[in-house]
Amino acid sequence: MTGDPGPPLVTCPHCVSMVPAGEFCGHCGAHLTRGDAFRHGAFAAVPSEPVVHLSIVSTLFPHLPHRRGGAFRWALLAGSVAVVILAALHLFAPATIAAVFLLPVLYLLYLYEVEVYESEPWLLIGATMVAGAVLGYAFTTLTGEGVSRLAISGDSGANVLIAGVIIPIVAQALMLVGPLFLYFVRSRMREPLDGLTFGAASALGFTLAMTLTAIWPLLAGPLVGSGSPLDWALRLLSAGILLMLINAGTTSVVTASIWLRRYDLRPSSRGWPASIFATVAVAVGAQIILGILTVVVPDLVLQVAVRGVVAVALLMYVRLVIHESLLVEGALHEIGPDAACPECHRIVPTMLFCPACGVARAAAKQTRMHSAEPS
Repeated sequence: MTGDPGPPLVTCPHCVSMVPAGEFCGHCGAHLTRGDAFRHGAFAAVPSEPVVHLSIVSTLFPHLPHRRGGAFRWALLAGSVAVVILAALHLFAPATIAAVFLLPVLYLLYLYEVEVYESEPWLLIGATMVAGAVLGYAFTTLTGEGVSRLAISGDSGANVLIAGVIIPIVAQALMLVGPLFLYFVRSRMREPLDGLTFGAASALGFTLAMTLTAIWPLLAGPLVGSGSPLDWALRLLSAGILLMLINAGTTSVVTASIWLRRYDLRPSSRGWPASIFATVAVAVGAQIILGILTVVVPDLVLQVAVRGVVAVALLMYVRLVIHESLLVEGALHEIGPDAACPECHRIVPTMLFCPACGVARAAAKQTRMHSAEPS
């Protein structure tokens, strides 16, 4: 009795590998039926979305299956609405707590849900979020008084140079400390999405501590505060959510490109957007632009608008880096046994990419809910 021979093999026109017939090449991820090597319409982490698509969840939570992203999207929306409602009620301290803890808490839930680093969870959290928080507290404590003195002195040139250029660069460098530690001590965590996860977690911890340290007098004040609810809502959404997204974006693209350098065995096949030089230039450039903006532009609405534009642009860039990193041929992958795809659940040969839906296996990790389902 002979077994099921499986789907016929075809030659991928892009990587010239013999792969199972399907919508996508299981080896390089190219769209076989459309002849699209870059597959702009199918994001490698979530093939149901195009590469150019605004989504915080599928961008910063790339291991999360698409079917599980809804709960995180609703939590993010509900948290943002809660910040606005609390500010409207003049409950500025609770609104601040909701704003600054929203994304870090969601990221911790994401790490728990996907079980990616369950073997060493405390090392990961300690080297990224906790280390980032400690550095963020120390950084804000040491620089806060100096920045205040510069603003009072009226020396605009020195203020722009120090507060607008030097301090943002130092902050960005500190957000990379924890991930780089993991890069050298845990070489087995070698995939680009590992680097992206470590960078985002470190940046969220750093920004959380930095923001809490700067606004601690507010939290120690009365429950019901005074001031314009609209101004407070804008400030909190900007400092608590937009700044979190910006720092997570700049740090994660740099760390993803660093991990990609070790993972990619064929650097010539990689495009420039995911190179270390490009990601560092984007990260430092974004931090300097926003640092100078904070110093020279006093208008709150304009500051929030620019931060919003920068956050959206960085999310698009993060998706591009993720997509290109997942399409990189890091090593030769043989055609494995048939198994259920973690994303689409169809029974397909185990390869680097699912031949049916095109998801990268490096991104499609099992969640706790899925692993608990009966087989």
